[in-house]
Amino acid sequence: MNDTSDDELRTHFAALRSQDRGHEPQFRQLWNRAELGARHSASAFAPQLQWIAAASVIVFTTAVVASKARDTRNDQPIATTTPSISGWQSPTAGLLQTPSRDLLAPPPLLSSVFDGVTQAALQSKAD
Repeated sequence: MNDTSDDELRTHFAALRSQDRGHEPQFRQLWNRAELGARHSASAFAPQLQWIAAASVIVFTTAVVASKARDTRNDQPIATTTPSISGWQSPTAGLLQTPSRDLLAPPPLLSSVFDGVTQAALQSKAD
């Protein structure tokens, strides 16, 4: 590693800074070049934007006309009577009445597994 003093480093960096200042472009030139590029890209994109807007208007209008036509074809008489609140039933109430509901019910609290078996066995022996 080179042992250089701080003064040598400062003079070296000062020389580099002055060299950079000699090659740096003027701010106004950079600004004008950027403005020109922005105008050019915006003017090149404007026709594409107009075509996209026109296509979206056509698609939207077609969708509205199609939905109106579908609504007029499907004009069904709408029920004008309001059902009463007392006759309301939840949409899932039918799921609660299953054919095997008795099988899934829990047994009585003080019952035994042998309650039903012993009654049937005694009756068959008595016959």
